[in-house]
Amino acid sequence: MKLITSLCFFFYLTTNAQVQDEFFVDDANNIEILTINFCVDNYGKTSSVTVIPEKTTYKNQGNIQKVVEYRKGIEYYPDSKLRNNCYDYIFKFINPKFKDKKLDTSKISKCLEFRSGTFKYNDGSYSDVIIERDNEFQLEKSQDDVSKYKIDWIDETNYTLTYLEVSNRKLDYLIGQKIYVEIIEILDDDSYVYKSNLLDRTLITGIINRIK
Repeated sequence: MKLITSLCFFFYLTTNAQVQDEFFVDDANNIEILTINFCVDNYGKTSSVTVIPEKTTYKNQGNIQKVVEYRKGIEYYPDSKLRNNCYDYIFKFINPKFKDKKLDTSKISKCLEFRSGTFKYNDGSYSDVIIERDNEFQLEKSQDDVSKYKIDWIDETNYTLTYLEVSNRKLDYLIGQKIYVEIIEILDDDSYVYKSNLLDRTLITGIINRIK
């Protein structure tokens, strides 16, 4: 079986470039993640990349190693604020069936079930975040951060989240910015697959599950 559908890379990225963090692979069960810890030295170069097994659900070691080598090749500007520190980072391996997916018309009416309630991210990322949503607002809470959004449904499958409040002062620049979200699939476990777009540079495919 051909395992890699799309696993191409853009090397020697800087802080002004987009890191490729989503890869479409045939052996992913919906969406799986690879969590790594990387360190940046005093010159802006990536000095080490370490896989965090307990935060990784994807198992293909060949593809994992390719991503690790890709991450090692990323460099930052010499005056980058990321220098001399280490950070966790998540890469996603996504089944190709979601690449250009649109929600089947037979499932569109089910989107109404996701307009209010309590939810969690169900793809391995942001696992400690609880989402509380009603017809007007969405609150996302973790042990360290709280974010509040205005939620507006454009139609049955598309909605926007406008940043209203953030507890992390480093994210103040997001206040007033919109995240555009599209529901592209509804799964059997009361969860949905979404694609989101923030500022045309943070593109995410993920899964959200209703827990209440």
